[in-house]
Amino acid sequence: MSHNADNKLKIISVKHTERLKYLHPFEIEYRTKTGRAAKWELVSRSGLKRLEEEIFEHKRFTDGAMIFATNRDKTQMVLLKEFRVTAGRYVYTIPAGLIDSDETIEMAAIREFKEETGMDFIPEYVDRSRYVSVGIINECINIVYGYFSGEPSSAFLTDEEDAEAIIVNAQMAEVLLKEEEVTARTAYLMQHFFNLNPFFKR
Repeated sequence: MSHNADNKLKIISVKHTERLKYLHPFEIEYRTKTGRAAKWELVSRSGLKRLEEEIFEHKRFTDGAMIFATNRDKTQMVLLKEFRVTAGRYVYTIPAGLIDSDETIEMAAIREFKEETGMDFIPEYVDRSRYVSVGIINECINIVYGYFSGEPSSAFLTDEEDAEAIIVNAQMAEVLLKEEEVTARTAYLMQHFFNLNPFFKR
C-alpha cells in the first residue's frame, strides 16, 4: 500500500478535555490493607453497570478480538503497520477490533481481519477473554488464532484508518522488533511464535 501526502493521517493538536465521547471515566473507592481510604481512576468503553458486575460479581466480558493469523505452515504471520493517533507515529501491531452486539467473537475476528487487511481469516482457537491494560481501562479482548489467505489490500479501510497489512517471517520479525515500534502484546506474541526471545531459548 503506497502512502502520499494526501492520504496520510495528520495530527493537528493535543489538548486536555474533561469530557470524552467514547470512553467513560470512573473513580473507584476502596480501602487499603491497613484500612486507609483510597481511590483509583480508570476509563471504560462501557457504563457503570458493567464495571460493577466485573468488580462485585466477577463477571467476564469481552470488547473485541486480536487476530493472530498465520499461514498453514506456521512460518508467517500477519501484522498491521498502522498510524496510531495516540502515538503520533506508525506502530506495528496484530489486527484487532471491537465486537458488534450481534456477533460472536469468531465473527468479529473474521470481519475485522477482512476490513483491516483485505484478506480472509479462518478461526481455529479462541483464547479466553483477558484484560488489555488493567491499570487504566477495564477493556478485555480474546486473542483468536487461525489461518489467513489471500493478498493484502487496503480496499476496506475507512477514511480514519491509515494502515498496511504485512506478511512477516522470522527474519523480518527480528528486524522489526529491533528497529521499529511494536506494541508490547504484539512483540511478546512475535517473540514466542518465532522463538526470538533469548531469555527463553534453551
